[in-house]
Amino acid sequence: MDELTRAGRLAGVAAVCIAAIGIAGAALASPTFAVTGNALSDLGQPGDPVATPVTTLLFDGGLVLAGVVGLPFAVVLWRRSETRLGQAAVVPFSVALLGMVGVGLFPAGRPLHLPAALTLYLASMVAMAVDGAGTALAGGRRRAAVTSSLVAVHVAGWWWWAASGPVLRPGLAIPELLGAGVFAAWVVLIASDRRGPA
Repeated sequence: MDELTRAGRLAGVAAVCIAAIGIAGAALASPTFAVTGNALSDLGQPGDPVATPVTTLLFDGGLVLAGVVGLPFAVVLWRRSETRLGQAAVVPFSVALLGMVGVGLFPAGRPLHLPAALTLYLASMVAMAVDGAGTALAGGRRRAAVTSSLVAVHVAGWWWWAASGPVLRPGLAIPELLGAGVFAAWVVLIASDRRGPA
């Protein structure tokens, strides 16, 4: 493994850790945040009852930093793929990270917040789906099955949430955490997989 690939793997894991620490730290620092009563973005919205200067710094700053730090992981996605389709996953992955940065730069309540959040979640699903399809075409059936399962969980979580009531209702943090966790798991799985061209 060359140094660029090694750095890309480390960047992916570091981004996951930064985002997780930022979100968990903000939730713990909040006086009233509850997963069943809030959206994650409430932690980064100045003036929200669950937010404080500490939570906004941890949440918004953590997402911006994680999005920037994680971009070199695109090198790993490109190099590990044996098909053009798999390499195409680099585009939606990079778009997802830009969406993550946007969520941090434009807190809840600002006009660009919702488009940024939708970009993050939708592009992350597309990136995983394209990577899984590319891996399947290259003969990596087991890895493709794992990735496809993660995509299915991600989609099912949002489908269940949307089907059971208004999307923008208390507890939005539940599907948000599920989607973020699935995306993070996919990044860590790829970063820790030493098989393939990368």
